Amino acid sequence: MKNKIFYLTSALALTSFQLFAEESINKMMELGSSLHALLFIAFTAISLGILSSGYALSISLSAYAAVGKENKTAAFIPAIMPGSQGLYSFAISFLMLQSVTETPIRVALAGVVCGLPCLFSAIGQAITAASCIKSINNGQMDSGQAL
Repeated sequence: MKNKIFYLTSALALTSFQLFAEESINKMMELGSSLHALLFIAFTAISLGILSSGYALSISLSAYAAVGKENKTAAFIPAIMPGSQGLYSFAISFLMLQSVTETPIRVALAGVVCGLPCLFSAIGQAITAASCIKSINNGQMDSGQAL
């Protein structure tokens, strides 16, 4: 009985996803080409926000690699903090995908307004984290002061 219910709900879910996808495609085709370009720029900006966390982590983790064994635990949290900007952009991108057909102008503005600041703040946060990690390694501050 449980298998039948599982298969029935799976079939209903797959059918509803297909209907939703067809409806979304039809709505997207009705939009103008300038709005398509604006949405492309918005999703490119939010993608840069996601990818910037990887670049920022490479900066802070390279500083973490130089930390002595006795300070590794204290310097770990500042080393991974720049990755939070990518998580913010990732969450915002899902919110953008949910409402792209209903409010495309808001989605386009949200992508640009949230993606570019995440890009710059991730890099700034990585430089700050690298400085804090260096100070932790030199014994000038502890983990609480670095945060």
